[in-house]
Amino acid sequence: MERRVRIDLAYDGTAYAGWQVQPGLATVQGTLEGALGRLHGGAAVRARGAGRTDAGVHARGQAADAAVAVRADDAALLAALSGLLPDAIRPRRVLTVDPGFHARRRARAKTYRYLVDTSPHGDPWLARFALASPGAMDEGAVDEALAKLPGRRDWSGFTGAACEVTDRVRTMTEARRVVTRPGLVAFVFSADGFLTHMVRNLVGTLLDIGRGRFAPDLVDEVLASGDRTRAGATAPAKGLALLRVAYDDADGGDSGDPGDSGALW
Repeated sequence: MERRVRIDLAYDGTAYAGWQVQPGLATVQGTLEGALGRLHGGAAVRARGAGRTDAGVHARGQAADAAVAVRADDAALLAALSGLLPDAIRPRRVLTVDPGFHARRRARAKTYRYLVDTSPHGDPWLARFALASPGAMDEGAVDEALAKLPGRRDWSGFTGAACEVTDRVRTMTEARRVVTRPGLVAFVFSADGFLTHMVRNLVGTLLDIGRGRFAPDLVDEVLASGDRTRAGATAPAKGLALLRVAYDDADGGDSGDPGDSGALW
C-alpha cells in the first residue's frame, strides 16, 4: 500500500548542481529519487524538497517528501536509503506523514547559516564549507546592520536577477552573527521564506560593511530602493547551508538540530 513519507536529509552540496533535477547533471533530488526508484524496482519516484538549494550549497536539515509503496517500515526504509545514497547525502530520518503533506508548502519557516573563516591564512578543513575572509571585521557595524533586517518587507534589493517570484515580501525573524570559535563566524537567518541568492547577497553586503566599504545604513537604502546594484557582491555558495525547516508538531516538527547555529557536519 502506498504511503507518503517525510525524509530529512543532510548533504555536502559541493559536487552537486543544487537540489533540483537538471538533465545531465548530478543533483541531490535526482540522487534521492534514484535511490527511491531502486527500492521500487526501477519505477520512477518523485521527491519534493522544502527548499531548492543552489549548486554548491549544503544542508544539515533539508526535508523532502515522497510517495512510497514498499513494505519496509520507517526505520527499515531509513536504513535502506542510508545504504543506497552516497556518503555526501545522508538521510537522517524517515517519517510516515499524512497523504496531504508537502515538504515546501507545509513548512512554516526556514533557517540558513553562512560560515565565514576569518583566520589569517584560511583553514583547509573548512575550505568546502566556509568562505575564507581574513582580516579585521568591524563587528559593531555588522551587528548594527543585522539589527535592521528582521521584519516583514520587500527583499527585491537583496534578490538575484534569476528570481522569478513576483511577490518578494517575506518576514525575517532572526538575523544574527555567532562566533562559533576563534576565526569562525556564522551568520544565521530565519524567515518564512527566502528568495534566490537572498542570503548570499545579504552576507556579501554585511562583509563589505564589516570591511568599512559601506556604512550599516546601506541596508536601509537597499531595502527602500529595491535596487540590487546598490548592495554588496553575492557571497560564494560554499559557505551556505540550509540548517533547519520548521514544521508543526503534527507534521513531525523541525528538521535539523534545534539550536544548532555553527557546528559543522
